[in-house]
Amino acid sequence: MMIRLGLFWSALLLAAGVFLFEELPPFLLPYGYALLLLSGVLFLLYGHFRCRFSLVLLGAALSLLTIGAFRMALSDALWQEQSHWASRSAGTYEGIVMEEPLVQKGEEGYARYALALVSIRYADGTLQPLSGTCYLYDQKETRHFHPGDRLYAEGEMSPIRLYQNPGKIDLTGRYRSRHLLGRLYLKEGMHPAFAGESGTYRIERFSSEMKQSLKETFAPYMDPVRLSILMTLLFGGNYNDIPEEVMTSFSATGIIHILSVSGSHVALLFGFLYLLGRWLSLPRRLVILPAILLVLFYAVLSGLVPPVIRAAVMGILSVVGIFLDRERATLNLLGAAVFGMLLWDPYYVYDVSFQLSVGASAGILLFYRPILRWMSPFPKLPKWVKEGIALSTAAQLLTIPIMLYDFHRFPVYFIFANLFVTPFLEWVIIAGLVAALVSLLCRPLMAGLLYAADYAVFLALRLNLLLSSARGAQLVTGGLSSLEIAFYYALLAVVYFRKRLSGRSRMAAGGMLSLLFLAIATAQLLAPSTRVICPDLGGDRGILLVNDGRNILYYKASRISSHTAVWEWNSILAYEGVEEADVLILDLEDVDKPLPLVMGIPVREIWVTGGDPRKWATQLLSGQTARVRCLGRAALSLDELRFITNGSSWQMVMGEKDIFLSGRRPMPKASPHTLWITGSHGFQEYTEKDAETMAPELVIYGGTRLVHAYEDMELFDFKDIPSVNLYQKGMQEIVYKNGWKLVTSGW
Repeated sequence: MMIRLGLFWSALLLAAGVFLFEELPPFLLPYGYALLLLSGVLFLLYGHFRCRFSLVLLGAALSLLTIGAFRMALSDALWQEQSHWASRSAGTYEGIVMEEPLVQKGEEGYARYALALVSIRYADGTLQPLSGTCYLYDQKETRHFHPGDRLYAEGEMSPIRLYQNPGKIDLTGRYRSRHLLGRLYLKEGMHPAFAGESGTYRIERFSSEMKQSLKETFAPYMDPVRLSILMTLLFGGNYNDIPEEVMTSFSATGIIHILSVSGSHVALLFGFLYLLGRWLSLPRRLVILPAILLVLFYAVLSGLVPPVIRAAVMGILSVVGIFLDRERATLNLLGAAVFGMLLWDPYYVYDVSFQLSVGASAGILLFYRPILRWMSPFPKLPKWVKEGIALSTAAQLLTIPIMLYDFHRFPVYFIFANLFVTPFLEWVIIAGLVAALVSLLCRPLMAGLLYAADYAVFLALRLNLLLSSARGAQLVTGGLSSLEIAFYYALLAVVYFRKRLSGRSRMAAGGMLSLLFLAIATAQLLAPSTRVICPDLGGDRGILLVNDGRNILYYKASRISSHTAVWEWNSILAYEGVEEADVLILDLEDVDKPLPLVMGIPVREIWVTGGDPRKWATQLLSGQTARVRCLGRAALSLDELRFITNGSSWQMVMGEKDIFLSGRRPMPKASPHTLWITGSHGFQEYTEKDAETMAPELVIYGGTRLVHAYEDMELFDFKDIPSVNLYQKGMQEIVYKNGWKLVTSGW
């Protein structure tokens, strides 16, 4: 099995080596890696000549792990060589547009350009060359520059701040792969100055111009919104042109992947060309070369961005394996594609689109036919229904833990969406591509195809909206624990290999699954009744208190409110599996211009304090069905929970323990076991007297990088009070077990 799937296992080991790099000590570079690789080669050779197969496998595995770690070390070294010193530098930047801009329209509209940095000229005239890329934000989104354009932009580059919370798409690898150094914000009233074409990024420019030309050609024959959806179906991107409710609907039914160019697009194109070849009575193998060339042209037309390259490579290798009657070798071809792409850019392994693409492809290759066989007892089901169920289920099996970790919801009706919505959209893709090909030859045919595509998109949207709005369309699961993930994949492996396992192996597998299940059950039974989740929300502060089945939320907005912080807040609630909250305490004490609070879960009651709550409550909470109470000084209770506020600070009392949430006006301490949730208050620092008066068991400091925050942390260290700054360590989980205990120390 391992020999026949050598390339597939090699890709997995190489990926494991890339992950392993983070755990290896820096002193291994470069001689330590050479020694590990040499050891692996020696094991391999010794096992080969001594005919010891186990040593051969051990040597090969060690070698591949080392190659993966070393390749990642090279990429990391290249990342470290970029011009990180330019962060927070103000001046006139020179850069070249790398791709189409991301355009956000509306009152707060902007255009975001990816720039390959060339140089920076400081105010004193000093010119420094730069290495790396950045995002340039232009508030004037009416004029767009194109890939290859050289721009001058006067402003300051800010470093990219990624919130350190679990349960979301990790962008660190993607940004490092692109050598992204920061965000360049223009000086007030300034806009980028065009300095001519650079002559670079010609493929991206060609792609941009072709897509714009196609969109203008298609525009008279389609509804504007449905045209944007068609262009996204064909080439990916343009997500900001699609209404938010459409994106939400596609996400709820689990078919949002069709809005980005993936391996399924390539397989669809191959399938159409194959059927066309059969209709023309061409030999099957003769169809492959022209099909590959057309797929490569399609990739160029899509801009050759990393997801498109991955889709083209994996799609070509996988489909070629099937078309050449080498289905047994298709897993090896997929492994070869993954192996080559990780050697090219090891940061791909952290990209969720890469993970889902590889997982779905491997799932289809491994489980499609077994699931189809398991459905043989249902002869009355039409063949196309069986194939649709088998295909959509197989594609999900290996990716479920990834989806639950990153998105926290399971699309219950994904099979129905794949059976009844996806076919419409697949024919729309085919119609759009054929319309693009015939646009210069036969306008009436193009118009007919586009009219048909317009109606098909309309029907697909209506069907998908019907499914996504049905009761229970999404199951909120939260993220899986490491034990649950291990149990899931172990169970999947046992089910897949059950016929190949001997009696002793089956007993061992059953014992392993039983131990994992017992460990999960024990963890659930011994879970503390009181938990506090403190996510990293930038300048904002928030907690989730879970106490005896009650969910209590607290959110304190900073002076400058952030859409990103609110998004992170909702993401964490979904990751924790919270479907409903009993109370939301909304503190507006520090807010100058608050943003509307969009909650992803229903809330029974909202208590608003700080600032002018009556003034802001109507504006912030429009659309909320919860009971809203604007409070000054108050004392409230919920079961055994007592809430005390002076209109600034809050205290949640639970018997002998309490949580103290600091505002600008202090309150007296009431319990012997205090968890202190605090943060910066303007430029005011805490004193020794403050720490002694509060006498907390643990301090969680709201995320900030200001100098006085570090001075506050030094004070807590001096007073031997355990403390964590969320800005440095990321989200924290605290439990109560004879005192407040920190469960996590960073993400």
